[in-house]
Amino acid sequence: MTTSHAPPAPLAPSAPPAKEATGEPTAATRHLCSGVYVDEWFRDLVINEVCTKPHRRVAPSYGFDIVPVMRHAWRAAALTALLRMTLMASMVVPACTGAAPVTILVVCGLALLWLLRRTLMIRDADCTPRPRRKRKRRGPRSAPDPQAPFWPLSRRTDPDKQRALRRIGVTAFSLTLTGLIVALVHPDRAVTALHIATGIVIVCLCVGATRQLMLNHIRRAPTLRPARLSGRQRAADAQQRHVCAVYRRPRHSEDEGEDEDDLTMFTLFGDESPFIGAGELVYQWNPPMNIQLLRPGDDKEPLHEREHAVPPFQAHELVDHLRHAVSLLNTDSLDVRLPTQVRDRVYVAETDVAIDRSLLPQGFDEAGLRAVINTPGTRQHHFLEVTTPVEGSEFVATVLLHVSLRGRTLIISTAACVLAHTPRSFQRTEEIGHHGAAAVMWAAFRELSALPLEIQRSWRVLRYFYALVKAAVLPRDLTTSPIRNVLIGSRVSIREESSQA
Repeated sequence: MTTSHAPPAPLAPSAPPAKEATGEPTAATRHLCSGVYVDEWFRDLVINEVCTKPHRRVAPSYGFDIVPVMRHAWRAAALTALLRMTLMASMVVPACTGAAPVTILVVCGLALLWLLRRTLMIRDADCTPRPRRKRKRRGPRSAPDPQAPFWPLSRRTDPDKQRALRRIGVTAFSLTLTGLIVALVHPDRAVTALHIATGIVIVCLCVGATRQLMLNHIRRAPTLRPARLSGRQRAADAQQRHVCAVYRRPRHSEDEGEDEDDLTMFTLFGDESPFIGAGELVYQWNPPMNIQLLRPGDDKEPLHEREHAVPPFQAHELVDHLRHAVSLLNTDSLDVRLPTQVRDRVYVAETDVAIDRSLLPQGFDEAGLRAVINTPGTRQHHFLEVTTPVEGSEFVATVLLHVSLRGRTLIISTAACVLAHTPRSFQRTEEIGHHGAAAVMWAAFRELSALPLEIQRSWRVLRYFYALVKAAVLPRDLTTSPIRNVLIGSRVSIREESSQA
């Protein structure tokens, strides 16, 4: 193997996500910030797994910045909590002040709205479209059925559904009758209950309009990063850019109580991808490529006589050469140019970090990184990471290359990961009619139409209070010092969880 190559290029620093260094957010960052307003599950994922879990390392960010997503997750949670607190207060406050009739009237009204939603859900439970059958001509058409216009009334329904609808009807009648009796006996309390209902409607409209205004702001804002970061945001920002990634080593089969006899899968890390945040593992060399280092000579000589007694180059020299070669892709003409970002990434197992904390340093200098590359069998696995973001980082392809010299053999392993697009609901703000003043009005009335669902979910406001207490009490970063029985490996990447398959 020849050793002539271009002069080593300087090591690439820990580069920030695409465009974030200049302050311009990528399309993926904007869409993820929008996602916390339109998807409650995604918002809870960001708050529970990133904002309030300081004992877990934040996964590396590919093509997006996690800091503005954290910020907007709290804002979206505050809007939702405001509406649900209003619903809870409309029932609790009158009861605490001795206005029992007002409480009864408000509870009856909210319960009727909730029963309306239950009725619609039961009605639409079996409304699945049936494929149309091709009409066959078999003689003359028969006479029309005189009862055909009334087929919706004569259609047979499920007995369980009928019983459920009958119970809902009885309950709704009881609630309506109770509300009418209380309103007739206490007319002044009925006016107060009407004012409370008006306040609920106004809060609901304001929450919907504010949510759409925030979506409009995310769409056109030149920057989404806050001017001043909180302690948790600073920790997450440092971890998403850190050259080290702490991965979760797969559990042993004995720990899981399973008998796994499949030994056909052999990789450096096991059957699970350690490249958390990079997306789905779509390709890898399995097993790694082994290249025997031979001196030039006659092919008839034995291989052991042609082997180099000392490797003709060090592993870091090949890595520097590959880094320089890949960086030339950015200098090609526009018709063939491939935008690439090259950086170094070191993967460490969380169980190894629990034993030796020095495996997770604050940073790597050039000498330390080359020592990791040139040391075979180390618990710090170096990869040359080549990332190609496309469509505003909505599609990110990442190739990770591992080089090592063991004995007289060059070992090369590579893996390719892909991050696909975010859900359409995250991107709907960019569509026609989903932004601007008209969209704000539509969002306000759409929030009002979703009020029965918010009544059912009003108890979830306790979750936000619990998350708020955790964020206020827990330290900002618990991964810098070891804690007994606590592993700090990354578990969840919000970009991966929201990525299209």
